[in-house]
Amino acid sequence: MTFSSPAFFLLFLPLCVLGFQIFGRFGRRGAISFLTFMSFVFYAEWSTTYLFLLIASILFNFCISRLIARYAGRERAQSAWLVFGIVTNIAALIYFKYLFPLLGFFTHIGLSHHDWGSVILPLGISFFTFTQIAYLVDVKQGFAQAETLLNYSLFVTFFPHLIAGPIIHHTEMMPQFREERRYRLNRDDVALGLTWFTMGFFKKVMIADRISPYADAVFAAPHQAVATTAWLGALTYSLQLYFDFSGYSDMAVGLARIFSVRFPVNFNSPYKALSIIDFWQRWHMTLTRYIMYYVYSPILFWISARRQAKGKKVSKRAQATFEGFMSMIALPLLFTMSLAGIWHGSGLEFLGYGLIHGFYLTINHLWRTFVPLHSRLRRSIDGPLALLITYTCVLFGEVMFRANSVRDAFTVYAGMLGRHGLFTHGIKYQILLIAALLAVVWLMPNTQEILGEEQKDDNTNWSLIKVPRWQPNLAWLLLTVGAFLLSMGYSSTESTFLYFQF
Repeated sequence: MTFSSPAFFLLFLPLCVLGFQIFGRFGRRGAISFLTFMSFVFYAEWSTTYLFLLIASILFNFCISRLIARYAGRERAQSAWLVFGIVTNIAALIYFKYLFPLLGFFTHIGLSHHDWGSVILPLGISFFTFTQIAYLVDVKQGFAQAETLLNYSLFVTFFPHLIAGPIIHHTEMMPQFREERRYRLNRDDVALGLTWFTMGFFKKVMIADRISPYADAVFAAPHQAVATTAWLGALTYSLQLYFDFSGYSDMAVGLARIFSVRFPVNFNSPYKALSIIDFWQRWHMTLTRYIMYYVYSPILFWISARRQAKGKKVSKRAQATFEGFMSMIALPLLFTMSLAGIWHGSGLEFLGYGLIHGFYLTINHLWRTFVPLHSRLRRSIDGPLALLITYTCVLFGEVMFRANSVRDAFTVYAGMLGRHGLFTHGIKYQILLIAALLAVVWLMPNTQEILGEEQKDDNTNWSLIKVPRWQPNLAWLLLTVGAFLLSMGYSSTESTFLYFQF
């Protein structure tokens, strides 16, 4: 059951809304208990077997968090429990996500002759595992307090973010569950949440799902793609991924708002980015925040501590030397983005995707570090040119992300360079479709801007095509209902979000 399936919006969501209103009469505990129960039901609909894995993960991490909190002030004991918790979580993730593909790879290259089989990947395991690891780290550092089992369970399982994020930080969710507010439906939040959900629903069903066959055809037979079809396939997939993940993010945020729970924005017009650094501050924003706080920063801290122990400087001036740049910027970035790539999947193509973006980010930091801000060269690559360069780089990375193997990715790259021919016929409609969608991506405001929910200090977006701000009035009601009914007519139980596989 996905957010875009009829079973979800015709049965599950209405039951959740009705039950929340009824059980909210019993106060905070009643509403939270009901939402927790329904979140488990949501997960169990996919697999009752792995529901027990989710429950075991929650109970294990809850107990570890309690033990870490109990030994506050005793550094060695806290660290021991934290390491035990992290290692156990990572071990479970490796077993389900990476072990059998790795063993199969060994068999493929002849290092093993045993058929290791496979194991079904538990849905959302990366997301609920990373969420809980971050909580354990923050309890150890004193940034989070030990929670009740009920609050903690809802924090992990709340169905709008359970399967594919956003990766919620405890400081964003726990206070909302602890506060003694009126646990009933708020008509303003319901109106905004349903509109937000519908806008994401429309993006997913009416755009991403409709254009996916064009991209699938190219990546299914990459050796047959001439230059025009290879480029159009890559561009189409780029837009499919954009509207698929944008649609999912809108639906998740909207669903949470129906219950007056505020999620962080996870998608902020990433194709309007003027650099790769800017791109990663806009694309899957909660994942970027996570890897910055819990992977990159600890690595950089460790490297800096080792440099200082050797009498080397760690200042900005030291980073502007070749040796300092390589050790304090390039290597941590490449390692971090390699892990981010592997997080997306077990194939070598995902490692390649991570390395590509690690290389991009290194070049971007090299540019910022060694090219003066007000130099003629720096000012010459700005605005539309910077946008096109950034988008082209992202596009090439997404080919590796989508391809079934590294070999297929390089076959598509060869096709884009004309190795399999240059032109084909019958592509005018696809060209017009891509042009129209790029105009939407680049020239229109995003969902949170239309809804008036953008960050107040965010001046990084522009929109040449103006759209009236959302208002809870009759015109917007009719537009929203029309978009919902149209999307519902095209929705399918077979349609899944691209990020569900991670």
